[in-house]
Amino acid sequence: MTDPVAKFDFMRHLLPLLCGLFVTQLCALAQAPATVVTFESAKVTAGNALPGSNAIVTVSFKIQPGYYLHSSRSNVARVTPTSLQVGAFGATRALPPAYSSPGQKTLPGKAVTAQVYEGSLTAQVVVVIAANATFPITLPGVIAYAPVNEKTHAAGRAEQVRFNITLPRNTNAPPATAKKK
Repeated sequence: MTDPVAKFDFMRHLLPLLCGLFVTQLCALAQAPATVVTFESAKVTAGNALPGSNAIVTVSFKIQPGYYLHSSRSNVARVTPTSLQVGAFGATRALPPAYSSPGQKTLPGKAVTAQVYEGSLTAQVVVVIAANATFPITLPGVIAYAPVNEKTHAAGRAEQVRFNITLPRNTNAPPATAKKK
């Protein structure tokens, strides 16, 4: 294209097309969720966070509305089960988690009801604290899942969310308002 008029005419048609593609991509990026699952909290719910003891930590996650996750023990073939792992810190370690009870969802075209997590997911993790542990203890964790769109029942790409469980030391001191007998 050596003719300047033809070059100008070509650019005049190409520029609106490129602008339209750019705006479409920006809209798609703005609507796509960063992650479907977010870490909410980790709290010691039983036991004592002391050297040489065990504590049960309840870990909570929020699932974005419009999505669900298949349970950790899915009964549907070829789906990605939700998996939670908590690491160790020195000799302090976490045992495999116990997940909250999943809900039930009938999937279109399937003869079986799927076990799923919707809205939230909690898991209880037993933490075995070493006798020589120094506090606070921070254990790394990761939850892996494939989010499923509730309207289309189409699974998205596998995602992971990393989180930390921090255990402060319990003092085992009675509360200041305790009554003496």
